[in-house]
Amino acid sequence: MSDSDPADVMTLTAARVGSTAVVTVTGELDLLTARELMKTVDETLQWPDLTGLVVDLTTVSFLGSSGLGTLAELATRTTAPGGSGGYRSRPPAPVPPMRIVAPPDNTAVVRPWETMNLQQILQLHPDLDSALESF
Repeated sequence: MSDSDPADVMTLTAARVGSTAVVTVTGELDLLTARELMKTVDETLQWPDLTGLVVDLTTVSFLGSSGLGTLAELATRTTAPGGSGGYRSRPPAPVPPMRIVAPPDNTAVVRPWETMNLQQILQLHPDLDSALESF
């Protein structure tokens, strides 16, 4: 087997559904690809007039510890109260709330998510419609 290029093992798409951004992840979310997810989410959060962000992990085939860490960091950023952190000049712009989609039968995502107890930070939604309706 040859080493895979990260572009071969994960793809990301970002789309707008009303005032919500949906970032869809396909493939493996691990050490080699987690930074790309963070970059895409950060770029997507710059879109004007967003009221929510959904990260759709429905077709993720592997979720490694780096991917879990990235998702946990994103969840923490989107649930922290605005203006906290001692900014002297001006507080950061509010970050829209985030939802994560992973169907119950996607054990590649659900099992590590539950093992790391991340549902206490952010619940998984079983499908995109339920995530969008939750805003």
